[in-house]
Amino acid sequence: MYSGPFYGEEFEFDIPRDFGVLSFQIHETDLFGFRKDQAIGKVIIRRSELHTYNGLDKWHPILPVDTEPEAQGKIRVRLKLQDAYVNKTCYYKLHVKVIEATDLHACQSSGTSDTFASVKLMNYTTNFDNVILFNGYRQIKAFIPPFILRNRPEVKRTKLWDNDLSNYCVNIELCNANMIGDTFMGKVTIPLQSLDLSSSHEASQLIFQNSYMLSEREGRHSGNKADLGSLRLKINYVEDWVFPSRSYDQLRKLIVNSIDCNPINSSPAAVLGRIVKDKIDAAKSLVKIFLHYDKVVDFLRCVAENEIRHTSDPNTLFRGNSLASKAIDEFMKIYGQHYLHYTLNGIIDEGNLQGYVERCFVAITCSAIHCPPLMCELFRYIKEAAVRRFPDIEDICFTSVSGFIFLRFFAPALLNPRLFQMRADHGEPLTCRTLTLISKSIQNLGNLGCVQSMKETYMETLNSMFLNDTHIAAVKNFLDFISSPHEYNENSGMPLVLKEGIMIKRAQGRRKKFGVKPFRKRYFLLTTEELSYAKEKGSEILCQIPKEDILAVERVDYEAFKMKLMFQIVQPNRPLYVLANNSVEERDWIYVLKKICQKNPNRLEAYHPGAFDEKKNAWICCGKPQEVIAGCTHVTSISEADSPDTTMHIKVDVDRELEKVYTLFVNKLEDLQNLREEAASSLQKVSDFQLYSRNELQIELTSLNDIIEFCHRHLSEHEDNRKFNRSGNISFRSGTTQVSDTFGIGDLKVR
Repeated sequence: MYSGPFYGEEFEFDIPRDFGVLSFQIHETDLFGFRKDQAIGKVIIRRSELHTYNGLDKWHPILPVDTEPEAQGKIRVRLKLQDAYVNKTCYYKLHVKVIEATDLHACQSSGTSDTFASVKLMNYTTNFDNVILFNGYRQIKAFIPPFILRNRPEVKRTKLWDNDLSNYCVNIELCNANMIGDTFMGKVTIPLQSLDLSSSHEASQLIFQNSYMLSEREGRHSGNKADLGSLRLKINYVEDWVFPSRSYDQLRKLIVNSIDCNPINSSPAAVLGRIVKDKIDAAKSLVKIFLHYDKVVDFLRCVAENEIRHTSDPNTLFRGNSLASKAIDEFMKIYGQHYLHYTLNGIIDEGNLQGYVERCFVAITCSAIHCPPLMCELFRYIKEAAVRRFPDIEDICFTSVSGFIFLRFFAPALLNPRLFQMRADHGEPLTCRTLTLISKSIQNLGNLGCVQSMKETYMETLNSMFLNDTHIAAVKNFLDFISSPHEYNENSGMPLVLKEGIMIKRAQGRRKKFGVKPFRKRYFLLTTEELSYAKEKGSEILCQIPKEDILAVERVDYEAFKMKLMFQIVQPNRPLYVLANNSVEERDWIYVLKKICQKNPNRLEAYHPGAFDEKKNAWICCGKPQEVIAGCTHVTSISEADSPDTTMHIKVDVDRELEKVYTLFVNKLEDLQNLREEAASSLQKVSDFQLYSRNELQIELTSLNDIIEFCHRHLSEHEDNRKFNRSGNISFRSGTTQVSDTFGIGDLKVR
């Protein structure tokens, strides 16, 4: 680690509401791998202090990394104040019960626990000390024998709780016992005066029960004077308080029904995109909401068609900071993440320049069949709308799609794979430089070779190798395939390469000839028309199998050849047995081959999972004597088990996203009111003959009225049911409002 490193890292994650400490640790990495990463220091920010740093770009002192963990977790404590009378004198007795502790740091890290608590009753001058040891942390119990706080004449119950106990507090420390010594895990101090016991009467006793976050020892790091430097952080911490689902019914209808508004530009969803400056904030929540209700493609189609309709220059299509472009970007990141990883992970892990631009090009153009169906459907809508808007632009059917899949999906992932969760850390400088050059080349391919200005002269040689007619034609076929989700158009041009690679095939001769090996390495190439193989890439094709002759694709039983990873391509005469290099390749080839032949009218209903034994003249699997005979096992259909995880189940907390949408609206309430006044004023000026403008203004005015009405009503609910203190804690004025689990989002930028 050199002096003054610049990280530029950005993290965004969900955290529980009751966290205690936010910790950053700085390590020095040995690039050669001879030793483990060495901890240099850490920055500690407590939850109670977090609000003071929110939104600020600030330097924080780096503290030493010690063996004592940061306090984490919480304990639930039950206090009981009991009175007793002896000779008409009232004695107050205090019972403390530590019911349970959860999320303790030491227990999580070691997996075992020998936890004990030190419970003390304290005042300014005297310590009443009684330590109770106990094992386990899931159910922790500790009792203090009764203490006489003071004796005084009998008083009325209403005067029981007064300033007489203001000097007392209960101190509870949790530690974990180990071979080296006790590890401090946190403490809780409960001032007795702060407890409101007046509402919990049980005969002659008062009971209070609550949960407390564990805190650190006082002055833990105050004695550390070593100057380890500072870490610059910018922290955005947001707490989303989500109300019951019924509270968002009106907003839910407004957003989801936006796709039925004509024009979409007057809908509540579009209004949100118009009033917020950072479109990505609106796009993230809107995409998740429509994903939850299975209407995301309809929404994206509407906003995309609206932008295309209002774009005059095709070269600027989807290039601006619009709701449509940001929403489609967010959709691809969410829905296409597995597809992205499947396509590019292998290239990124290697990261060398020579030859890998070509490999990256092949990986992308051969991945068309794995493109998620919803993305294909969306690309089809975009292409059709762009062609209608710009019928005279020859390549608009390609550039309208490539602007997303190449320029805003594959190229950014190559440029910064860590941002797309494709790597755990940044690569070496040489690897990053290599990936940058590959990304630039892929961008130029996505532009179909139309590079307006060559700013980087060092890219000229590399571009000349790939910006040729063969590569451009392959890109166009790829784009045509992913924007035609139902069936590939065979008249669209040259066949599209779906997959290629080296595998081992079994000789198809009936009997093994002397001196001829039964298994041979071959280069396989699958296109939208046929499967072929040759001795090596570019050499003479030895065999061609039209897709109409691929009747089934199934795995082969191990007993057939005593080999794993073997599958068969069933043809009209005999099966072709192929041995894959690994399980991933086997799965991918089976999936692609099944997909290419799934609509084959001659597809078989049954197959033989074993092989035909020529010596016994019978099938190993069923014993049937004829080689060309109906199979004994039903063929399998395409399943998720065969798929390379190009899709995923996306879980959305729709109420939380609706709360975020409400927050965006309410922060722009003044702008909404101004828009409403403008719409009302414009509506009065529009004549009855301008029906389209009148209808559009009426829809917009209705949307604005509904949004503003909801904001005022929901804002009233917020004010009635919660209040904030300086530390960000929230208390409720009544027990009528139910609040779901609370979510905190930490958006952390380390610069």
